Amino acid sequence: MIKSLSLSLLTLILLLSGYLFFHPTINDPILTQTMLANIWQPTAFIALLTGALLGSSGLLIQTTLDNDFASPSTLGIASGALLGAVLIRVFIPEANLTLVWSGALLGALLLSLMVLLVSQLIGGGKLPVILIGMALGLSAGALSSLFLLYFENQMDGLFLWGSGQVLQTSNSTLLQTLTPIVGSLLLTLLVLPKLALFLLGDTHAASLGLAVNPWRWAILLLAIVQAALATSIVGMIGFVGLMAPHLTRLLLTKCQNGGRNISFQWLLTLLIGAMLVLVAEWCSRSLLFLGYRLPTGAFTALLGAPYFIYLLFQRSGRALAATESQNIALKPLLHSNPTKILIILSGLLLITLFCCLAPFTEVGAIWTNLRVLLAGLGGLGIACAGTLLQTLFKNPMASPDISGVSAFSILIIACVLVVYPAANQLTLVIAALIGGGIVIGLLSWGIKQQLSVSQLALFGIVITAFAGTATQILLTFGSSTASVTMMWLAGTTYGASLGQIFPLAITLITTFIVLVPCLRHLDLMPLGEILPRTLGVPLKGQRIVLLSIAAILTAICVASIGAISFIGLLAPHCARLLGLYRHTHLLPASGITGAILLIWADSLGRNLMAPNEIPAGLMVSVLGSVYFLLLLLIAYRKKS
Repeated sequence: MIKSLSLSLLTLILLLSGYLFFHPTINDPILTQTMLANIWQPTAFIALLTGALLGSSGLLIQTTLDNDFASPSTLGIASGALLGAVLIRVFIPEANLTLVWSGALLGALLLSLMVLLVSQLIGGGKLPVILIGMALGLSAGALSSLFLLYFENQMDGLFLWGSGQVLQTSNSTLLQTLTPIVGSLLLTLLVLPKLALFLLGDTHAASLGLAVNPWRWAILLLAIVQAALATSIVGMIGFVGLMAPHLTRLLLTKCQNGGRNISFQWLLTLLIGAMLVLVAEWCSRSLLFLGYRLPTGAFTALLGAPYFIYLLFQRSGRALAATESQNIALKPLLHSNPTKILIILSGLLLITLFCCLAPFTEVGAIWTNLRVLLAGLGGLGIACAGTLLQTLFKNPMASPDISGVSAFSILIIACVLVVYPAANQLTLVIAALIGGGIVIGLLSWGIKQQLSVSQLALFGIVITAFAGTATQILLTFGSSTASVTMMWLAGTTYGASLGQIFPLAITLITTFIVLVPCLRHLDLMPLGEILPRTLGVPLKGQRIVLLSIAAILTAICVASIGAISFIGLLAPHCARLLGLYRHTHLLPASGITGAILLIWADSLGRNLMAPNEIPAGLMVSVLGSVYFLLLLLIAYRKKS
């Protein structure tokens, strides 16, 4: 144990020395000393302290919840802290650091309490808790993005701060936060004896006289305070709280040390967390020669997302999945004639068009009506793609956005825009098709690896986080129209034109014509492999065709309207709640529902804060996150 601790401390000292003394060359010695004293030293120490906070918070959370996947990022604590801090900065622009930290603490407390309470309602479970945390985190992130989008010009540096910005320009932040940081870390020393008992399991800890639930909540509260403090200082630095405890256990295992000594384990986690943030900050500073400085949080996300996927595929991750329920579906609310339901949905679509289309005599009517048509077609395509993915993967939580298909398509589109900013619509569609095809291939491989429904959902959410971070990096490097691109990434029909509508409509019509002969085969696929084969259905060939259609639908929709979340999840479930199962009825019902949802989301986004506009993707993200939680709550409650 001493060997591991000494090795980590030596590595940390070497990294700190390298960061401070191997800096960008400056010819003026006085300027070099000024930069060292006012920028590089405060930045290095803030990186070390926030990394230690996040590492400590991650260890406390993982140990008390007995959940190796838990961390401030995956439980949504960091997103809640970010939203609280952003709200304070938005509504009180002159707020000092103490007030911002208070807002971050309140946001983290509220969101984490919601996660834990909902997890108790569904009867516990390790993977469902993470799904709930990530769903609430996505919702909080959508709200944060909305405020960052509209208040970036009014509040200098808020966007970079939200992405995780460790860079300091003076010692003032370090001096103001040193006392609460050290105080929260010293408080951890007081709870370490109790934390050690949690390593024995709840039953043994209770038999030794530990009041398990009160101490669990007390330790979780301390972890939340540490995560909130780190987030209020530097913004969202993702996955450090997940990686640091795992790397600590890995190091202790390799060195054949007793990892049960919680005090040494905690100290080692502090050092590794500090090193992770310092290395990420060094990587950020190293890009200065290109004329850019990326947020530190971007590098931690690029490292943490692949590591999270690695954990999912480990033996412990598969064992965890084996204990979770595979049934995440809802019973229909009514049973009626499918034809009548389709007629009613068609009538609702006509009413929606009547309410949202502008009279031709109105100023700007053409622009508004083009947006309504594009939203309707986009919602139709995304909903049908979601229906296909849910059937093919036998996963009711599959959709283009939750599965990561949309996010990775956008990543490839961003790559194309950086290299060729004048790319036409066809080029963007091809780029999106490549991105969607890659993720669908990964998901198919994950199914062959026997990942559970919960694991596949986590897999997609992490791919989405990874692709979103990589997209932000690419936009920082190459986009000269960042504000417009950010609106498009948020999912919007802004700038709708016939050049977008006609290709989208033609693609939808063509794919539906191809789908008609496959509808019967889609009905058979959820029955398993053996029965369809005995009926003469070539499953493998049909699955490839249908996956290709899902990828094409996602690609054309993403290239036309950007990242629209949750429509591909909500619409098929709404159709199933109406008692529709056969794909002859399910597919058109899902498409019509998706069109209605997106048209209303776009219309509300245009009118709620007029003349300002809320992107349709953000509107749907907030509502969709709530539905996602309800789906988890109702489905997992069936176990009791």
